[in-house]
Amino acid sequence: MTALLNGPRLPARSGATKQLVVFLHGYGADGNDLLDIARQWQALLPDAAFVAPHAPEPCGMSPMGKQWFGLTMRDPTERWRGVVKARPTLDAFLDAELAKLGIDESRLALVGFSQG
Repeated sequence: MTALLNGPRLPARSGATKQLVVFLHGYGADGNDLLDIARQWQALLPDAAFVAPHAPEPCGMSPMGKQWFGLTMRDPTERWRGVVKARPTLDAFLDAELAKLGIDESRLALVGFSQG
């Protein structure tokens, strides 16, 4: 079973959601770090809802933050294996958000920072 993701959200400013923008935070951060960007973008994308899920794991190097997968920097395949491991959780989250909003994946934009 995949972990459940949650995080801060901003509804579409227009009141009619036609797009979804998902911000994926970097290593050691959480979704709250990206909401100010969403607030700035609302004026440009009034029909977009925004969500910034918190990664599912506590961060190994920053106990107050989160990580999508662990990083030791010792194994060159570590990042790829981490992405593959994180994918089902993120896919399930995206599918649920799109279904909840009644829009399809053609109206989805992913914005990633660092590990996100």
